[in-house]
Amino acid sequence: MVYHCAFSSLRKARRIAVDTLVNQLGAIVDSENVLSEPDELIVYECDGLPQHKHAPRAVVFPQTTEQVSQLLRVLAREGVSFAPRGAGTGLSGGALAIDRGVVIELARMRRILNIDVENRLAVVQTGLVNAHLSRALLPHGLYYVPDPSSQPACTIGGNIAENAGGIHCLKYGTTTDHVLGARVVLSDGAVVDLGGGGVEKAGYDLLGVFVGSEGTFGIATEATLRLSAIPPAVRTLLADFTDVNAASRAVSAIIAAGLIPAALEMLDGAIIRAVEASVFAAGLPQDADAALLIELDGIEAGLDEEAEQVEAICQAHGARTVSRAEDDIQRKKLWAARKGAFGAVGRLSPDVMIQDAVVPRSRLPEVLAETYRISARYDLLLANVFHAGDGNLHPLICFDARRGDDLERVRQAGREIMEACVRAGGSITGEHGVGLDKSSYLPLIFSPDDMAVMLQVRAAFDPSNLCNPGKIIPAPRGCGEARAVVTNRMPAATESVTPEPDTAIPNGSMEPLIQPDAASQLSENSTLPHAQRVFAPTANRGAELRARLSPRARTNQFETRARQATKLKDDRVSGAVAGIVGANNIERLSQDHRTSTSARTLFSEQTIVAAPASEEEAAELLKFAARDSFTVMPMGAGTWLEVGNVIQRADIIVSTRRLTRILSHEPADLVASAEAGAGLDTCQKQFALAGQWLPLDPPDDGRASLGGVVATGLGGVQGFALGRPRNFVIGMRVVLADGRIIKAGGNVVKNVAGYDLCKLFTGSYGTLGLITALTFKLRPVPAAMRTIVASGPLSSLLAAARNLCTGHGRPQAIEILSPRLARQLDTKQVKTDHTLLIKFAGSSPAVIYQTAHALATLRRAGVASATMAGDEEALWQSLAALPLRFTGLLISRASVLPAQLPKFLEEVLQVDEASHPELMWHAGAADGRVRVFAKAPLYYREAVRAMERLRACAKTLGGTLIVESASTEIKSEFDSWGDGGTSSALMQRVKEQLDPDGRLSPGRFFSGSN
Repeated sequence: MVYHCAFSSLRKARRIAVDTLVNQLGAIVDSENVLSEPDELIVYECDGLPQHKHAPRAVVFPQTTEQVSQLLRVLAREGVSFAPRGAGTGLSGGALAIDRGVVIELARMRRILNIDVENRLAVVQTGLVNAHLSRALLPHGLYYVPDPSSQPACTIGGNIAENAGGIHCLKYGTTTDHVLGARVVLSDGAVVDLGGGGVEKAGYDLLGVFVGSEGTFGIATEATLRLSAIPPAVRTLLADFTDVNAASRAVSAIIAAGLIPAALEMLDGAIIRAVEASVFAAGLPQDADAALLIELDGIEAGLDEEAEQVEAICQAHGARTVSRAEDDIQRKKLWAARKGAFGAVGRLSPDVMIQDAVVPRSRLPEVLAETYRISARYDLLLANVFHAGDGNLHPLICFDARRGDDLERVRQAGREIMEACVRAGGSITGEHGVGLDKSSYLPLIFSPDDMAVMLQVRAAFDPSNLCNPGKIIPAPRGCGEARAVVTNRMPAATESVTPEPDTAIPNGSMEPLIQPDAASQLSENSTLPHAQRVFAPTANRGAELRARLSPRARTNQFETRARQATKLKDDRVSGAVAGIVGANNIERLSQDHRTSTSARTLFSEQTIVAAPASEEEAAELLKFAARDSFTVMPMGAGTWLEVGNVIQRADIIVSTRRLTRILSHEPADLVASAEAGAGLDTCQKQFALAGQWLPLDPPDDGRASLGGVVATGLGGVQGFALGRPRNFVIGMRVVLADGRIIKAGGNVVKNVAGYDLCKLFTGSYGTLGLITALTFKLRPVPAAMRTIVASGPLSSLLAAARNLCTGHGRPQAIEILSPRLARQLDTKQVKTDHTLLIKFAGSSPAVIYQTAHALATLRRAGVASATMAGDEEALWQSLAALPLRFTGLLISRASVLPAQLPKFLEEVLQVDEASHPELMWHAGAADGRVRVFAKAPLYYREAVRAMERLRACAKTLGGTLIVESASTEIKSEFDSWGDGGTSSALMQRVKEQLDPDGRLSPGRFFSGSN
C-alpha cells in the first residue's frame, strides 16, 4: 500500500508537470494547436515505418518561425527533448519523439512565401507538400525537381531532413542539390540562416551538412529552393526482360554508353504483378521477371537518337520488347504505376518491411541475386522496385506479423541484405535515412572515430542534445556490431590479409588494398572495404602489407629516416618532421614566397614544407604538431595558399605533392577515387580514356590538385550548369588536427548514411582537416561542344544573355568580359566593346540547334558581331587561369542574383571611372558571379574604399563580395570574407569542435583569432 501511494503521488506529480509544460506551449501557439491526450497522440507514435513506436509527450503545431523559436526556448529551459515532423511519411523512425519528448509538427507551416521566376527560386515554409510547389509553379513553366515516391504527401522540410532523392535524381541530383538556403531554429531557440539563398556565402557549407541531418541539428522553418524549367521534350521507354540479371546489366550498359537518363527505374516480377492487380495498373507485362522504366528529357533535337540508342542497348541485353509511351497520358500512367508500387505490395502480404540500400551499379546483378537467396533462406517473399540508375535498392520483405516468428526472420534477413550491400561497396541507406531503424547498422560502414566526429559536428549545432536525440549515431555498445559483418561472410576468394588491430589503411587510399571477401578479419575499428578488383593482393603482397602495417615497423621506419636527416639534426622541428616523412621530403619555403607582398606576416624562415607519402605519415605529422603546439597549413599545388585573411602563423606546411595516385575508376559506375595530390588535369586525361570527365573548371592554370580544388570549393564559369565540387564529391578521407584519420561519405553516388561531412570539408580551405583522398562521381564527356564569341554594347549583351539563360536548352557557360579582359584573352573582338562567350555542349543535334538559336537571339538583341571560336578549349582554359596569371593584382569575387547583375556591373563601371584602377572583370550571366581584377593603387586605402563600395553594393543587392588576393595592408583593414551573418557563431563552434586549439590555418576565416 505504501508503495502504491508513493507511485500514485509520483504519477500525479508528473501529470502536473506535463500539464504545466502543455500550458506553456499552448500559450505560444494557442491551446487548440497542442495535442496531449493519449488518444490524440496515437497517430504520432510512428512514421511510415510502423515497426518503431514511441508515444510523444505532446504535439505542437506552430505556424511561424518565431513560434518555433519560442517553443524551443521553453523546451530548452525545461530540459525536454523534441522531434521535428512533417507529413510523417519517413521510413526510418526518424520523426519519433523518444523518451516522452515533444513533437514539433510543421504541417501548418505550408505557405509559399515567394516565387522568383527571373532568378528561378522559391522561398517556402517547410511544411509545404512537395507536389503542391510544382503545381503552383506550373503556370510559370517551372518545377521543383526532387520527386520522391511520397511526393503527393511528403513535405519540403521532411525532404531536407532526409536529403530525399526520387525518381529523377539520377540526372538532376538529390534535395541537397536544389536547396539554396534554409532558416533554421536551433535547440536553444536561436534562429540562423544557412546558405546564401542563391548567392555564394563565405565560410563552411553549414547548409550542406544540415541537409540530411534527419532533424538532429535543428528545425528548418523556411527554405529557398532552386527551380528548373519544365523540359520541353520527354521520351519514356518501357523495356521488359525474362531475367532480372539481364535487366541489371542493361542498366550498367546504358550508363557506360555515356547516356544519363532523367530516370532509370526497375520493377521485378513480383512488383509488376502486384501493380497490375491494383488501381495503378498500367499494362505492364505480367509474365516478365523485370521491367525497366527509362525517361530521357531535354530539348527536342537529338532526343529521338538517344532513345534509339537506349532501345538498342536494352535489346542487346535480352529485352523482349521495348516500347515508348505514346502520349503524356500513357507516360503519367507508367509513372503512377512506379510510384504506387509500394502501396500495391499490400496485395502480396499484410505486412512489408521496406529496406533501402545502395550498391555500385556494376554490382547490381550479384547483389540482387544475393537478396533473393537471403529471402528464400528465411522463407520470405521478396519484391524489388528501385532506382536502378543510382544502384539504390528497395527490397520489400513481405511477411505476416500475426505469425509468431515472421518479424524476427524479417529482421535477420534485413540485416543480411544490408551486409551484402556493404560488402559490395555500398551504403546502408540511399534516401530513407538512418533514424532509429538503421542506427545499429551505421558501424558497418563507419569507424568509431568517423562517428565520433559526426557527434562533434552535431554538438556544434545542438550542444544540449535535445534535438531529436537517439537517432542516427548508435549508442557506444553498437560500435562492436561491425564485427558481425566482418566475421560472417562468404568464403574468401583470395588469401586473407589481417592487419594489426590498431592500424589504418596505408598510403591514404580510399579503399583497402584487398578484395571485400578477403577482408573478413578486419578489426571493428576498420572501415569495411569497397569492392576493388584492381588492387587484389598476391600472397607476397599480403606479407608485405602486414609488415608495413606493424606498429614496430612504423617506429623503425621513422627512426631510420630521422637518422638520415643528419644535416638537420640541430633543428628539433626539422629533425622530427624528417623522421616522419624523410629528409629528402622536407624543405624551407622559398625566399621569393616568404617576401611576397601578401605573405610577409604569413611565413618565416622557420616555416617547413613537408610532403608525406601516405595518409599515415600525414597523421603522424599532425600528431607531432598537436603535441608540440605547432600550427599546420595543408597545401595542394600552393596556388591558393594565401587566400582569405592573414594567417597568424604557419610552422609546418603539409604538402600533398607525393599523394598522387589514381586509386580506382569504374566507368560503369561513373565513379573514381584518387589521392588528394593527384593533378586535376592528369585525372581528366585518365577519365577521358573511358569517355568520362569530372565536370569541374576551377580557377586553374593546369597545376590544381584534386584536394586543392575541393578545399577551396570553387567552381568556374561552367559551374551554374554543371555544379561545383560540393556536387561531385561523394567520399573522402581526412586527417584531423589531432591526427585522427576519418572517412566521410562513401563510394556510391547516392548515400544518406550519417552526416554529409564531405560538404563540411569542401570549401573549408584546410581549416578543419587535411584531405588525403577523394571519391567523385563523374559524367560522360559531351559528344559535341561549340563556343560563340560575340561583342557589342554591354546592355545588348546582357539582354541577349538573360534570354538565353531563361529559355530552354540553357548554355553550359555564358560569360561577359570587360573590354580590357577581352584584349588580355585576345578574343579578336572590337577593342572598345564588351565580349560575350557562349558555350554549348551535348549531343551533336542538340548543340547545332542551340547554336543556331543563340545566334538568332543575338541578332534580335542587336548584337551584330558574333562568330564561332577557333580553339575554344584554349579560350576557356585561359579564362580559368586568369586569377593565377594576375596574382599580383587585387582580385575580388562578387555574387549576386542573376537579375541583379546589371545593377552590380553599373557600380563596377562607376568605380572604374572614379578611381581609375584599370579594372578588368568577367561575369556569369546565368549565376550572377563577378570576378574583378584591379591594379592596387599606391595608397592602399584607396583600394580599401573601392572594395568597401563594391561590397556595400553587393550587400544592398542581396549578394556578397570576397577578396581573393590582396596585400596584407589591405587585408588588415578589410576582412576578406565579409559579414558571416547569423551563422557566424555556429561556424566558429564547428571549428572549435574539430580544431579546438586552432592549429589548422589559424586566422584564415576568423580574422585575428583561431
